[in-house]
Amino acid sequence: MSKLSTVDYAGSALTAREFQCLAGIARGLLPKQIAGELGIADVTVHLHVANAKRKLGARTREHAVAIGVSSGLIAV
Repeated sequence: MSKLSTVDYAGSALTAREFQCLAGIARGLLPKQIAGELGIADVTVHLHVANAKRKLGARTREHAVAIGVSSGLIAV
């Protein structure tokens, strides 16, 4: 069983799935669309986004994306 890779932002250590979900939001996709692309349930997308928000100290998913973009983690 392999461990998912992580992206470090100020000690946040986002998993690859958390990063992928935030990148999907940055592209304007809905959770259901992100879930379809990644082959996971939309509730799982919500879970990954919630974890990313917590790790980044963001209040909303949009805030988490803004942190990702401003820190260079997410390119738009």
